[in-house]
Amino acid sequence: MPLFDKLATILGSNLGDTVAKVVGVFKLSPEQAAEHAAELAKIQADLTAKTVDAATAEMNASAEVIKAEAQSQSWLPRNVRPLLLLLWGLAITLNSIVPIFVRVWMPEFQVVALDPWVYKLTAIGFTGYVTARTWEKVTNSDQ
Repeated sequence: MPLFDKLATILGSNLGDTVAKVVGVFKLSPEQAAEHAAELAKIQADLTAKTVDAATAEMNASAEVIKAEAQSQSWLPRNVRPLLLLLWGLAITLNSIVPIFVRVWMPEFQVVALDPWVYKLTAIGFTGYVTARTWEKVTNSDQ
């Protein structure tokens, strides 16, 4: 007995009728759908507002962490971001320049292939850092 026939026997009727009955249970009449549309719109608006509030709170918390690092008395928290960006940029630069010179002595030397996300992340980091420093200088908040 094929699987479809077994399934039809288990369900006791035509499979198409059974599926239509199950789907019909979840289908709303136009009046009920209109009644729930207003509730759904309110829920969607509340969800959007909560999402915006959460994003704002996260950005404010991040800003406070960066401010605390910048105002720290220790040199390490104040300089860790610029140092990491410097090391990251240096690694990318050396990965591009060193193989040119090394191939003079070792022609079989292979360049380490970096994923595109490495370059994108570096560009985002440098752009953010330069923008933040420029804003501090324009507003004289770095003194």
